[in-house]
Amino acid sequence: MRQRQSCSRSVLAWLWLAMLVAGNVPADLAACTTAVVSGKATADGRPLLWKSRDTRTTRLNEVVVYEGAKYRVLAVFNAGKRDAVWMGVNSAGFSIENSLSRDLGPSGQAGGEGDPARDAPSPATGSKRGLGNGGIMKTALETCATVEDFRRMLERTDAIGRVTNANFGVIDASGGAAIFEAGHTSFRMFDANDPSVAPQGYIVRSNFATTARGIGPTPDGELVAGSYSGERYSRACDLLESRPNSDLTVDYVLRHMCRDLATPEGDPFPGTVNGLAGDLPEVVDTSATISRATTVSAAVFHGVRPGENPLLTTMWVSLGDPKFSITVPCWVGVREITEALAGPHGGEICSIANTLREWTLTRDQRSVRTAELPQIWEDVWRVEERMLALVAELRLRWRVSPPDAEELTEVHRHLSTLALDTMREELAEMKEAALTLPAPPPPVFTDSPVIPVLIP
Repeated sequence: MRQRQSCSRSVLAWLWLAMLVAGNVPADLAACTTAVVSGKATADGRPLLWKSRDTRTTRLNEVVVYEGAKYRVLAVFNAGKRDAVWMGVNSAGFSIENSLSRDLGPSGQAGGEGDPARDAPSPATGSKRGLGNGGIMKTALETCATVEDFRRMLERTDAIGRVTNANFGVIDASGGAAIFEAGHTSFRMFDANDPSVAPQGYIVRSNFATTARGIGPTPDGELVAGSYSGERYSRACDLLESRPNSDLTVDYVLRHMCRDLATPEGDPFPGTVNGLAGDLPEVVDTSATISRATTVSAAVFHGVRPGENPLLTTMWVSLGDPKFSITVPCWVGVREITEALAGPHGGEICSIANTLREWTLTRDQRSVRTAELPQIWEDVWRVEERMLALVAELRLRWRVSPPDAEELTEVHRHLSTLALDTMREELAEMKEAALTLPAPPPPVFTDSPVIPVLIP
């Protein structure tokens, strides 16, 4: 076992306490950052869909594959719950994700990402019932093949009402790519293939809706500066704009967007993936970063070109905080998902990533201590790069000779096992680093004055 940096004495002191209080995240930190990217803006001409999921829920995440009403579905759920999807893809190549929009609820009061999935009283009217954010995505994956299908679904549910307040990002196997800002009885579509809407071929959303604010579909960061999630929106736009025209890749989004750590002014911290070379600050405040202390998972959907096999659509998923986790490829055509990503109490990778994060959280749970991050990144990202390269080669071959369920399952099993072994090693080494620290000095007690006891 290699020599690892020692955790700070404060990390050791908080080690077991953090385990006990894991998940007690302030309720006001529920949030997500997303983008939909047209094939016109990517290096290989295939659309991308991204979500970094932030939520107040204490449940771990898991990946589930199942047969839906019309299409087979691969999606991220809260562990042990099957009523709401938080991002996923189906066998038609239709992919969907969302970000909560605080502007689309009644009087601007939006519920959390975990709103009831279905059959709940509508906040807009107090009487109508309908689908919530997660419920509508589950239904869409089970029944929709295209962006147009989803648009028609929203039209139908406008009439009966929805418990939705979200920006839904969608791509399909026909080249469709769009954002839908959907409230309780209305929605607005933004087409990423329309130059008048998305001149650079992509649309970013965090936790506001341009519909409610009366601003353009791709507002300048200054228009949302100072608002909740404005920093994350501006930072995501900057990261996408920094790439040359038509040169966005799944690798870039996974590494440079899911793992971005920057100040509220948009300056990446030194020593991070987007920052200048140098040492990380001892503590990073994540309240304004894309990768936050409340990030519970992330996914990037790598789509297909029109005419290609929709089953080649790849969901690259990081369960747990991506800063502390590894990304694993999944396909809807697999027979089953391995224990690395699935289980009634969450995939094992998710459990490990959350444990690594909890050990580094500060007392207020808004910041992370960074002593262990460089070594985690060095180990995990090296393995992740190997998986990305292998899948890129496989997708080239699969376009000519499509894989069957057995091959997809075997590739998924092999790569998820490799990923899980990597995460288990990180967990073991962090424990070892903590346990080998010198014992803290014993407490010092001051002499207490003797208080006489008066006997009546």
